[in-house]
Amino acid sequence: MTDSRSLWSLRVLALLLALLAWFVVSGEKREPSSEKLMASSVRYDLPEGFLLLERAEEVEVGVRGPVSKLRNLAPFQVDVFVKVPAQEGTVQIPLGPEQVALPGGLEVVSIEPNVLQLVLDREETNLVAVKPEIVGEPAAGAVIDDARAIPNRVTVRGPASRVRMLEAVGTTPVDLTGHALDFEEDVAVLPPDRMISIVEPRFVKVTVELSIPRARGADDGEGPASDGATGPEG
Repeated sequence: MTDSRSLWSLRVLALLLALLAWFVVSGEKREPSSEKLMASSVRYDLPEGFLLLERAEEVEVGVRGPVSKLRNLAPFQVDVFVKVPAQEGTVQIPLGPEQVALPGGLEVVSIEPNVLQLVLDREETNLVAVKPEIVGEPAAGAVIDDARAIPNRVTVRGPASRVRMLEAVGTTPVDLTGHALDFEEDVAVLPPDRMISIVEPRFVKVTVELSIPRARGADDGEGPASDGATGPEG
């Protein structure tokens, strides 16, 4: 008897759940639909060894669905996924609804722009010189004789077209203020732009050589000036 009651209870529960699901689904169908424009992030699937020089960070996606779902739809719930081909130069990629990730019950009605124009380049590493950044004025009238980085070359990585044209990279500033004698300072190596990274080393030692110019005639071995006159002869 107890087993029979339990079985009937489970059947009634299943029926109630089915009715609830039907009510929710039919309610959504009866609910008026609307459209909404969303600023959506573009996520790129890049082939290995390639970098994007130009890209679109966002596109505008038109979404249609029940008013209640659109009202609660947040920008982070809409993403556009783009698979990028292994091709150097300018590439045009058309966008379609199949590339948009959306919550269930919603559909894509538009994408603007519907074609992305991308610029790709191969990734490359290279050795380039380090040129220390020197600022300030030394003390006691000293002048700078030399400033060099140790090591004087570092490995950089970035788009091949930019890396090949790069002659040198700079450092964080080395300030001469208050210095009259030779000194050394550890500084960071700075990439020239966001597309190029410093691989190694990221820090170098800058050696600065200073000297104080001699006063004119101070160490030329000459004594006081003489007019060459002699006393009268006897």
